[in-house]
Order: sequence, then structure tokens, then C-alpha cells
Amino acid sequence: MDKPLHRKAPIMRRRNLILAAILLVLVVLGTYATTIQPTNYTLSRDRIQIAQVRRGDMTVDVRGNGIFAPKSIRWLSAYADGRVENVAVKAGARVRAGDEIARLSNPDLKQHASETRWALQAALAAHQALKMKQQSQLLDARARLLQARHQLERIRLKYHAQSQLLRQNSGAVSRIDYDQTRLDLTQFEEQLSIEQQRVEKLKQTQQSELRADTARVNQLQNALERTETRVKALIITAKQDGIIQTVNIEAGQQVPRGFNVARLAQPRDLIAELQIPERQIRQVMAGQTATIDTHEHQIHGTVIRIDPAVSQGTVQVDVALTGTLPPEARPDLSIEGTIQVSARQNILHVARPALAQSHSPGTVFRLSADGKTAVRVPVIYGEGSADQIELKKGLQVNDQIITSNQQAWAHTDTVSLVQDH
Repeated sequence: MDKPLHRKAPIMRRRNLILAAILLVLVVLGTYATTIQPTNYTLSRDRIQIAQVRRGDMTVDVRGNGIFAPKSIRWLSAYADGRVENVAVKAGARVRAGDEIARLSNPDLKQHASETRWALQAALAAHQALKMKQQSQLLDARARLLQARHQLERIRLKYHAQSQLLRQNSGAVSRIDYDQTRLDLTQFEEQLSIEQQRVEKLKQTQQSELRADTARVNQLQNALERTETRVKALIITAKQDGIIQTVNIEAGQQVPRGFNVARLAQPRDLIAELQIPERQIRQVMAGQTATIDTHEHQIHGTVIRIDPAVSQGTVQVDVALTGTLPPEARPDLSIEGTIQVSARQNILHVARPALAQSHSPGTVFRLSADGKTAVRVPVIYGEGSADQIELKKGLQVNDQIITSNQQAWAHTDTVSLVQDH
């Protein structure tokens, strides 16, 4: 019975030694952990942007890139088929009304113009001959009318004389001669009437013939004018002063009638076309004021149109320029535009941190009083503009925050700030 008790004692001693060793390791590790200070991410103040929270009025605006575009564009088209002989200008050239843009050739068109001209000359000669012929016919008809009138006057005189003699019973005129004269009088009266009708019908017929021939001559004249206009249009010229934006032809190219040869724009009659992000377009309305930045000058303007379609996440907004255009203004010049959509009064606001979204929560790094560290704090944003944003919660007036992109130190909640020397 005593032998098992001697074996149990060494086992208990070994177990106690193991437990003591484990406890000692834990104590050592705990002591070491308490002596290690957490390392902060270190930033140079000269390489970050710091902004101060303020209370006051804030203008809410949206910003977008864009270009200057002509208010009106005029296409110069080919008025006739032809082959390009020469292109006188290139894109970007300034031209004045009447300057040659390009020259086309069309031998068939020129031959057609010559043939039409010859046909018109022949028609004019025939027209003149027709008028001379009609005048001669009318003179002959009037001569016959005059002869019939004279014959009627003679027989009428004879009839009156015989009537008087017959009443006197002088026997100088027989009854048969009297009746014959009376029949002749009736015949010549009818003949005169017929000749008068013939003259009137001839006039009407001649007028119809002359109108028909005049219409044929006018048709040839119009055809010649159209053909000559097309021949002249083989030389394509600028219709107004402006800048050539594009030229769509080259020497040797065959172009059809109506082909757009070049696009012409007036250089000082421009609008701004801005591309505004779709998520901000709901605040933009026609009539709002805008500022256009050419990177050298700023110009004021007014929103005049908002495109109903969305393209690649942006919406085009057209701005009419109300200020004087600077010297560098020209079509397709890259610009930046800011549209003032509203104004907020007496609010807490700060320079817009990178990646800050309007009406959403976020986090920023707030500087300590001594400016040596910055700690992550939660905030709630309100209305935002291009470079300012409203603060609903999380910061106070005069707080300073880091507005630079925080992705490099997103893994920590505290950063140290040092000054470069």
C-alpha cells in the first residue's frame, strides 16, 4: 500500500514546475508588451494640405471641364459634282468672306453650260423671228380689214344715192339695180364683221404663241443661270469671316454634290460646353451664373442649356458668355467652368477633403492643439461645392484637419506631423 504513494509525488512536482514556467513566460511577454509604444505614421507638414473649419456663408457650386465651341457652325458644301483640283486652306486658318477654300473641276458641267448657252441664243433668235412674223401677219390682217371697211363705205354711199333717186321716180335707177346694191351692202357689212373677228382671233393666237415661246426662252435662261451658278460654285468660297475648323477633302478626291467640304465657325461668337458629373447635374438649372477659366483669364457666363442625355457619366451644359472674350479664346480651347448653384448662410464649412461626398458620413484627421499629431474622427457632410463642403457633425470652428488623400495612412487612426527643415 505504501509503494504507489512514492510514485505520485514526483508527478505532482513536475506538473507544478511546468505551470510555473508557463506563468513566467506570460509575465515576461506582458512586461515586454507594456514597454513597447505603438508606432504612428509620420507625415511631413510641407507635403500635406491642412484646412481650418470656419463658420460663415458658403457658395455651393459645381465644376466641370469643357471647351469653347462656336455658337453657330456653317458647313461649306459642294454645289456640284467634281474632282478636287486644289485645297487652299487647312484647319485653323482664318478666312474672310469670299476667300477661296477649294477648287473643283467638272468638264461635263462646263460643256453642258456651253450647250445651254448656244440653245438659249438660238431660242432668242427664233423668238425675235416669231415676233417679226406675227407683226407681218397682223399688218396683213389689218390691211384686209381696212379694205373691207372702204368697200362697205362705197357701197353704202351708192345705196343711199339709189334710194333717193328711186323715191323721186326719176327712172335713173332701176329696181333691179337698187336691190342688187342692197344685197351688196349686206354682204360687205358681214365681210367687215368677219375681218374684225379675224383680226381679234389673230391677236389672241399670236399672244398664245408668244407666251409659249417666251416660256421656252425663260426655261433656257433659268437652266443656263443654274448651270453657270454650278460652274461658279466649283470654286468653293467662305460665306462669312471665321476660322476653318475642319477640311474634309484632299486633292484628287471625287466629291458628290452636297458633300460637306469644310466647317466654318465665327471665332468671336463662342459658348462654353462644360461636362458636369451626372451626380451633380440635379442642382444645375438654366439661368445660373458661371465662371469660365481659360487658365489665363476668367469670363462670366450664364447657363442656357442642359443636355437631357448622359454620356460617359457626364452631362453637357452650355454656357453663354457675357464677358469680353480674352485674346486666347478660340473654338476647341480647353477650359474649366464653375457654376454657382446656390448660397448657404452661417454654416460650418471647410475646404473639401479628398474623396469627401456631399450628404454622407466620412472620416478626417483632426490636428491636436500643438499640431504634432492628428487623430481620425468621424464626420457627417452636408451640401458640397467644388472646393468647400458643409460640416453637419464631428468638428468645431477653428479645428484643423488634413484634406489630402488619406489612402497612404488609412491603416492607422493616428499620424505624427513633422516639419521639414
